[in-house]
Amino acid sequence: MALSLSSLTLVPSKPSTMFSPELPRRIAMPSFSSFGSGFFGDASISIRHLKRRRNRRGGFSVFVVVAASADYYSALGVSRSANNKEIKAAYRKLARQYHPDVNKQPGATEKFKEISAAYEVLLDEKKRALYDQYGEAGVKSAVGSPSAVYAANPFDLFETFFGSTMGSFSGFDQAASRSQRRGSNIKGEDIRYDMNLEFSEVISGAEKEIELFRLETCDICAGSGLKIGSKMRTCSTCGGRGQVMRTEQTPFGMFSQVSICPTCAGEGETISDYCRKCAGEGYVRVKKDIKVKVPPGISKGSTLRVRGEGDAGPKGGPPGDLYVCLYVEEISGIQRDDINLYSSVTINYIDAILGATVKVKTVDGPSELQIPSGTQPGDVIVLARRGVPKLNKPSTRGDHLFTVKVTIPSRISGRERELLEELASLSDNSVGRSKVSPQTRRAESKRSTEAKNSEPSREQVDILQKLKDFSGSVANGVLKWLKDIL
Repeated sequence: MALSLSSLTLVPSKPSTMFSPELPRRIAMPSFSSFGSGFFGDASISIRHLKRRRNRRGGFSVFVVVAASADYYSALGVSRSANNKEIKAAYRKLARQYHPDVNKQPGATEKFKEISAAYEVLLDEKKRALYDQYGEAGVKSAVGSPSAVYAANPFDLFETFFGSTMGSFSGFDQAASRSQRRGSNIKGEDIRYDMNLEFSEVISGAEKEIELFRLETCDICAGSGLKIGSKMRTCSTCGGRGQVMRTEQTPFGMFSQVSICPTCAGEGETISDYCRKCAGEGYVRVKKDIKVKVPPGISKGSTLRVRGEGDAGPKGGPPGDLYVCLYVEEISGIQRDDINLYSSVTINYIDAILGATVKVKTVDGPSELQIPSGTQPGDVIVLARRGVPKLNKPSTRGDHLFTVKVTIPSRISGRERELLEELASLSDNSVGRSKVSPQTRRAESKRSTEAKNSEPSREQVDILQKLKDFSGSVANGVLKWLKDIL
């Protein structure tokens, strides 16, 4: 609606160049807002353009064409003293009438934008106070562009068209949604800890003490983040919903998008006064010593879960869990396969033929392994119940299996060769064998002769023994004769 004022006639006392036709047609005028609201009533006035016309007396009549800015109270049809309930009721009624999806008449979209902008401003206490004091200019930046409307209550449009029965669904009922957010306990984050174990601890089990830093609920505010004696306040951005809706005009019609409120992060409430210890977070970081029991038979790469030892949840929520990832130090020479252990033992061919008892390394320490006679290379000898205990059933334990490896000497003495050839001749399944070269045989014979010459023969030993016996008998006879004479 335009308001035309034609009573402002300027008549100069004498001809002046101020209103000469050669001057530009724009005339600088003082702001009409300085006259106060009593001059124009309740509407806010803005100058659009000026018109001038020469009158009969030689002066100029200035026609000021002004337009009244939007009156949000008139747009919704409510009084300036209307409360939020009355404003909501008026908005829903007009939105049902002028929504572009319902009303296809020209001007319906602009009318819907106007009532949406008025609803946004009047429902917010801060914006309403700015509007009452400064008019539309005071809240122009907060309202936004004409093509985008930022609704304080994202579900008013749904309730406008579908009624309050939509509140039976979760997310559409404001009271139920708020109580659900407050009553829901969000679990805290989980913590991972890497632990190294010796192989002996896997066999017998262990109790380890670990040290870590984690978040715990603040003992001053009990996780609420509030200072003692203060209370939560309803979020002014979303009106306690926790969600906001932004409606935009697109070539395809009105498009509305619902998102989490950026001010309260979906809580619907904000903290008025923060706790000094946790700075409103509701939890603090502390150092904690935790004991972890490692059961016997655990495997490399296993993960232990310790319930309730993770970070505390927000707003006093339950804590997360602690996950301990295990790494086992291997023992050289011992391989594990489930609950059984595998190793190898090396013996010579004599022990393989005759049998022997050898010392071997086990997870319980050094132990003796019986090698039966006639053992073949690749045979497996079992040490029963010397393996790994079964997980969650430590009374059941695996075995330690040894694979036999037999070493064959690359060089042997002449005597050993003779004995082996004699042993081979006694075998029924004798086979042809390679002959030894004369040079090798002479060398072996020479070494044998030198060894024999360096040692006294058996006959020489017998003669010496007889001489010793004879000298002893003679000495005993002489002593006996002397005693008889005396």
